[in-house]
Amino acid sequence: MPWFKVDDGLPSSRKVLGIPRRDRLAAIGLWTLAGAWSAKELQDGAVPTYMIVELGATRRVAEALVTAGLWSRTSSGYSFVNWDEFQPTKADVLSAREKNAEKLRKWRQRNRARDEGETESVTGLQPGSKEVRNPAPVPTRPDPTSSPNGEEKTTPRKRGTRLDEHWVPEDDLIAQMRVECPSVDLRAEHRVFVDYWIAQPGQKGVKTDWPATWRNWMRRKAGDGRPGRAAPPSRGQQRDAELMAFMTEHDPTTMRQEITS
Repeated sequence: MPWFKVDDGLPSSRKVLGIPRRDRLAAIGLWTLAGAWSAKELQDGAVPTYMIVELGATRRVAEALVTAGLWSRTSSGYSFVNWDEFQPTKADVLSAREKNAEKLRKWRQRNRARDEGETESVTGLQPGSKEVRNPAPVPTRPDPTSSPNGEEKTTPRKRGTRLDEHWVPEDDLIAQMRVECPSVDLRAEHRVFVDYWIAQPGQKGVKTDWPATWRNWMRRKAGDGRPGRAAPPSRGQQRDAELMAFMTEHDPTTMRQEITS
């Protein structure tokens, strides 16, 4: 996992001290949380508007970072200024992961050839990686892939993953949901689905079967609109309302200029 780096001179930097005191703490809090999120998601400093809303910030606080020269505006939100000069880029992180994977692969190959004794440790991993010692089973222990009676064990449970922002369901699943949920705007609801799950922190945003999660989401959405039932606003609708409030917090004339530029 990449680290978001914060210089120890940040509290006394000219740009930070240039932020009005009433907004300074909130702005640097937003700057720090957004930076950690962008580093973790390999966004190279990009921070979409929906994520700023999710972190609980206001447009005034975000604009304070722009005025201070710490952020710049983008078509989808904001971006850190000079991210690649101070933070690891996506290319750097992926390259380091690839090198670490190759070192671990060669290390495992060497240790599989050993019949006894202590295995060596892996050295020279890229920054941010932990040293791994003897992850392979001890040769005198039973084969972990089979049971004592010789029968193969069941396949290990599938590990969950986070949703990729470019993920889309297969055509047959889309066709199935069009039949089952004709009242749902699948295109619009899919965008809400992706934004919602990308923004979920930690283990809450990890699923083992994203197609099934998407299918159940659409079915629940269709159920919210059944006649005679007053459906409460969905999380997606709440997010849309928060985004609208965030956007309209700015001057209307400036807003129109930003949208048309």
